[in-house]
Amino acid sequence: MLSDLLISSQTTMGIIIAAACVFGVALILYGVFKKFNQMGWLPWQILVIFSAMLVTRALPQTMDPTARLGVACAIFIIVTALVIGAGDAIRHAMLIRVRPANLFFGVCNRLLGAITGVLGLFVVVVAVAGLALPICEYAVPPVQEILGPIVFDTAAYQAVSPYLFDFFLVSFLVSAVHAGYRAGFARGLLTILMCVFAIISFVIAIVFAVAVPGLRNLSTGIGNSIPNRTIGMAVGYLVATFIWFILIFTVFALLGWLIHLLIRKVRYVRPLGIVGGIIMAVVVFALVLVIFSGVGAVVSWISTGGLRSAIGETELEGLESIIQTLEEYTAGIARAFSSPMSSFGAALYNGNVLTGLFPS
Repeated sequence: MLSDLLISSQTTMGIIIAAACVFGVALILYGVFKKFNQMGWLPWQILVIFSAMLVTRALPQTMDPTARLGVACAIFIIVTALVIGAGDAIRHAMLIRVRPANLFFGVCNRLLGAITGVLGLFVVVVAVAGLALPICEYAVPPVQEILGPIVFDTAAYQAVSPYLFDFFLVSFLVSAVHAGYRAGFARGLLTILMCVFAIISFVIAIVFAVAVPGLRNLSTGIGNSIPNRTIGMAVGYLVATFIWFILIFTVFALLGWLIHLLIRKVRYVRPLGIVGGIIMAVVVFALVLVIFSGVGAVVSWISTGGLRSAIGETELEGLESIIQTLEEYTAGIARAFSSPMSSFGAALYNGNVLTGLFPS
């Protein structure tokens, strides 16, 4: 059985590698014709910022977790501002060249364009792997058993694994901040508001489906219609949460539409130029940090038995196996988030101020 899975995974890996090679060739051609000075430089900026963030691993392990997180975020903000600002200045200088480009500049421009195209694919693949592989290694035993001999146990993976989740974290944060900077204040604000509305709707829907005495009858009614109590309770909570989410988010969507009508005349005008972009970049960074902190807080809450306590012993009957599985998986995810202890991810997870908001 395991050998068949290994063969199947190797075949799938071969197909993925072949597709990546074809896509890489296409990106090289795109970069050659697009040219470096007219392409996005985000892959280069991510690599530079990630390299700079490695200094956070030198922070003392005895430092207060919240203070450690604050220092790491300050370093990230300063380095990101310098890198993005320098990139804009260099690009502007390259684009306003009055003299016709000589042969050397033209060749380098196209060569760097090709490299940038491939580098973009590399950064995306490594960033996705930086999230998926640590979680699979620590939290998904079946995948760990399959990929262990060919991935997790290899010397190459052992060498790079301490940096994988940090690479994902930095890549996501830089991409989000860069997008906020480019969007400007008006468009970025509307997008962020809709994301916030969706998160609020989801949280309220969970509360309605699980914790509010009168409203949770919808979950109970759906669950009781299924003979198997364990499956019925799980399906009841999921379906009720989805129904409440749709109803609540519809109200927020109407509010978002009204806001869109108010700002549509200014969304295509850069309101404050660079200042507007900087404001939105800071707002996006704070929002993403809150989202990551929220995910970490939920993972910590479930893995330490918080969900079990919230449900209570009377409601736990029939859900014991599901709760235990959730606790095992979230415990593995917590290890993926916080390994090694010197990493940026560990600073974010251990210094998370939102963890204290969840009842123990």
